[in-house]
Amino acid sequence: MSLRFAYSTINWGETPDLETTFGEIRDAGWEAVELFWHSLDWLGPMPRMLGTLGNLQVATMFGAVSLPTDKTQLTKLKNHIDYGSELGATAIGLVGGNRLRWRPPTAAEYSDLAQFCEELAVYGEERGVAVAYHPHVACTIETEEEIDTLLAETSKMTLCLDASHIALVDEDPIGHIRKYRERTNYIHLKDWARGKFVEMGQGTINIDFGAILKELDDNDFDGWVVVEQSRSDVSPSASAQANADFIRNLGYSLSLPSPVEGGQ
Repeated sequence: MSLRFAYSTINWGETPDLETTFGEIRDAGWEAVELFWHSLDWLGPMPRMLGTLGNLQVATMFGAVSLPTDKTQLTKLKNHIDYGSELGATAIGLVGGNRLRWRPPTAAEYSDLAQFCEELAVYGEERGVAVAYHPHVACTIETEEEIDTLLAETSKMTLCLDASHIALVDEDPIGHIRKYRERTNYIHLKDWARGKFVEMGQGTINIDFGAILKELDDNDFDGWVVVEQSRSDVSPSASAQANADFIRNLGYSLSLPSPVEGGQ
C-alpha cells in the first residue's frame, strides 16, 4: 500500500501557534501537513518556518478565492505558490467563491473562476506547484455538472476531490475519482454527521473510506491523501489522533518513504 497521507492544519485556525500545531500533528503520527489558509506574514520567514516544521513535510497548501476575482487575490495567491514551492509543496488547493442561496452561479461567474484558476495553474506549473480546485458545498462549484463546466474551460488546473463534499450533494466519491482521475491532483478526506464534520468513521452519510482508499491504491494514485477535519468537539490534537488511528486500522501506514540515497 503506497498511498501518501498528510494532515491539514485547518482545525487549529488561521492564526495558530505553529510550533504547538506541528507538534500535535507529529505526536499523532502524521509525517506531512497541508498548510491551511494562513497568511504569509503569519507563516513567517522561510528559515524559521523550516525550523518549526522540523521533520514534517509540507505536502500541500490551501487557499480561497472570492468572486469576482481581482489582481489583489491573484498576487496574494502567486506569493503563496512561491512560498509553497520553496517548502516543497506539490499543490495548492483552492475553494470559492461563496454561492448565493437565491440563484445558481452565472456563466460569467463560472468563466471568471475558471480563467483565474487557469492563470494560477500556469504560474504554478512553472514552479512545480499544481493548482487544484476543490468542489465544495455552498461554493461556486458543487456538483458533477459544475465540475465539468470548470474543467471544460481549463487545461492546466487540476482538482482536489473531497469525499465528504461529494457525498453531501448526493454524488458518489468513487465515481468522481474514476471519472476525474486524469485531472485529480490530490484528495481530501473527512466525515460528516448530523450537521457537522466529525472524525473519520463517526459519520452518518455512509462514506466508505476503505473503498475510496482501495480505489486509489489499486490505481497507483501518487497524489497526496489529506485528512482535513475542519472542526472538533474534543480538541484538534485528539481529532488528529483519532483520524490517524482510523487510517491505520484500515491497514495503511502514515510513514512516508525514506529518500533514496543520492537523490535518485
